[in-house]
Amino acid sequence: MFKLWNWKAAILSALYRAPIFFFTSLRGGLTGALSAMLIESLFRTVTSGFYGAATQALRRFQPEWLAFTLILVVLPGLVQLLEAAMHWLRGTHNLKAGLWVSLTVTAISSLFNFYAMRRGALLTGGEGQSFGRDLKRIPLLIGGFLAAGPVALWRLLFKPGEA
Repeated sequence: MFKLWNWKAAILSALYRAPIFFFTSLRGGLTGALSAMLIESLFRTVTSGFYGAATQALRRFQPEWLAFTLILVVLPGLVQLLEAAMHWLRGTHNLKAGLWVSLTVTAISSLFNFYAMRRGALLTGGEGQSFGRDLKRIPLLIGGFLAAGPVALWRLLFKPGEA
């Protein structure tokens, strides 16, 4: 059962996503903002755990373009639809802004998690290391992640045989 849920992804996602809905819905009052934050925390703890497990399972999948599409388009699309429905039913104030910020964060975090997991970080189960060790690796992983696009572009433009 727990192989289907990545607790590291769940914790991290809830920590950085809950403030999105707190701040974007704050114009509707503190109580509503706190409620939106709590709902988002619970929602992301559950969904991001499963999403993280899927990312972990698909990180070495071939063809890579299919894994990339599933992790960056299909799964986040489904989660974003569920998130929108949940907040709409709850009556979250300023929902459109929250969803746009969340969508942007989803795109970036999906790419980062795929990158980090392909490098052995944020994995759970027998493949994972301690959470503390993963957290220590985060700054270097962020640096590598930010450099990956320019490096790939450089290789494509100036070293076509190695792309």
